[in-house]
Amino acid sequence: MGTHRFASHTPEEMRRRSNLGHVVEGALLAAVGVLALLAALASAAWAVAVYAGLLAAAGVLLLIMLYALHPVSDWAAIWRDPQQREHTIMAAAVGLAGVAELAGGGRPPLAFAWPAALALIGTLFLTHAQHGTGEAMAQAVRRHRWIGATAITAGVLRLLSVLQPEGTWDVWWPIAVLAVAAQLLRYREPEGAYEAPHGTHHGP
Repeated sequence: MGTHRFASHTPEEMRRRSNLGHVVEGALLAAVGVLALLAALASAAWAVAVYAGLLAAAGVLLLIMLYALHPVSDWAAIWRDPQQREHTIMAAAVGLAGVAELAGGGRPPLAFAWPAALALIGTLFLTHAQHGTGEAMAQAVRRHRWIGATAITAGVLRLLSVLQPEGTWDVWWPIAVLAVAAQLLRYREPEGAYEAPHGTHHGP
């Protein structure tokens, strides 16, 4: 399934939509990272509630971009496509983690939802399905593996901050999230993405 286009969108449109999605989610994650750092360094409890709300909003926004911006006739095709199905799972994970952080105030047991979501998202990025020409897919896979590895690192650091609140992990995990955000903000689909020849490339 190298040529990826839904009924109403060309490969060029799909690349633009994908780039916009990466930028929007990167901006939201950057805000989360900054707020989490503020919460850690300035003991600003309100910042936890704000970044948790942003996480919930990020999940909802990604779902809107995946589905609401497409005609309903495309929705079944979106879910059947492995790449977009993975995006849907990521959106749900981020949104649910945000709700859990809001409900738990960043404390266990609900605080375990956010590191779990980061680990899940990172794993999906490591094995993320790609569409397009061989070179385009190879470039996209390399970039997504870096994002995935960084997201897993952020998840591990967040888990450590929950398990050892007296340590400095609450400073390090937001920095890792900012690194994920920076990669998302810089990401652009390579030329040839969503185009022939056929082939869907997964990670290792």
